[in-house]
Amino acid sequence: MRTVYCIAFRGDEFLMVYNPKRQGWEMPGGKVEEGESDPEAVRREFREESGMDVTILGSRGTEDGTVFSGEVGGAFGQGEMETRMFAKLPERLAFPRCEYAPLIDWARNVRDGREGGSA
Repeated sequence: MRTVYCIAFRGDEFLMVYNPKRQGWEMPGGKVEEGESDPEAVRREFREESGMDVTILGSRGTEDGTVFSGEVGGAFGQGEMETRMFAKLPERLAFPRCEYAPLIDWARNVRDGREGGSA
C-alpha cells in the first residue's frame, strides 16, 4: 500500500505531530486510499492529523509512496494528534533521525526555490 507524508513549513519552523502509538514525533501522513491521488491523500492526512491546511510545493518519490514539501496553511479543524512547530528535530522521534534530516533539507530547498519538485 502506498504512503504519503508532508514536511510543511511556517517561516523557518516545520510542523510535526505526536503519534501516541509510535510514541514519537513525525510528519503528518499515512496511507493512500483507493481512488485517491497522492496529493489528495497527503492533504487529507495532513488535515486529519494536524487540523491544519497545507499548500503543496513539490514532491519526490520514496520506496513506497511520496514525500511532499509544503507550507502550513490556516486551521482546518481539530486534529487527531498533538501538533507543534519545530526549528530542529525533537529528541523523541517516531522513526530513526537519519530518515528525517535529509528530507527536511530537501523540503526546505524546494520551499526556497533552490531545488525543483514536481507538485
